[in-house]
Amino acid sequence: MTLASLHSAKGLEWDAVFVAGLAEGTLPTGYAKTPEALEEERRLLYVGITRARQWLWLSYAGARAPGGRQRRPSRFLPIAEAAATGGRPRERTPRRTVLVSCRVCGAALLSGADRKLGRCADCPSSLDEELLERLRDWRLRTATAQQVPAYVVFTDATLTALAERRPGRTEELIEIAGIGPRKLALYGEAVLALVGGATVEDVDGAESSATES
Repeated sequence: MTLASLHSAKGLEWDAVFVAGLAEGTLPTGYAKTPEALEEERRLLYVGITRARQWLWLSYAGARAPGGRQRRPSRFLPIAEAAATGGRPRERTPRRTVLVSCRVCGAALLSGADRKLGRCADCPSSLDEELLERLRDWRLRTATAQQVPAYVVFTDATLTALAERRPGRTEELIEIAGIGPRKLALYGEAVLALVGGATVEDVDGAESSATES
């Protein structure tokens, strides 16, 4: 289990996230007096609820101690619930938990970073440094052509997973966290070519020919 503040959770993801303390005085804090300060608190809550991949729990305590003064739920709670569900009624269908095991030692992988790599953090790495450099070069060129930040194409963690796992087929590629149907359609062919030994120039040339056709 990871215990994190809303600030430190930025950029991270977990399958299940529990956001506690959604009461007035805690979130927003009692120090948030101005509209600007309240808006910053709301943005922090949004960071928290968007860290969840599958399951999200929002909660607050009715009182700090038994018999204590009743606490009011956060004014952000309705907004948080709407953001978490896309404005739709909450999903009640149970979701299947997918167990991911370390490809080195076979242990169950719990953290998002370990699941993406497919191994425990302290298990030996099979990183192909040369492939990682080609993937980074290709990502930079692709991001520049699309006028987007490089991480929008693939994050560093996804590139590292690709350079470690070296998928040779579409089925293996989509098993890597961070590569869904959309990115598979956009970049799958190029990534598989690079893993197979193609140069960045070869991939760029093939993509240019396909675009012209």
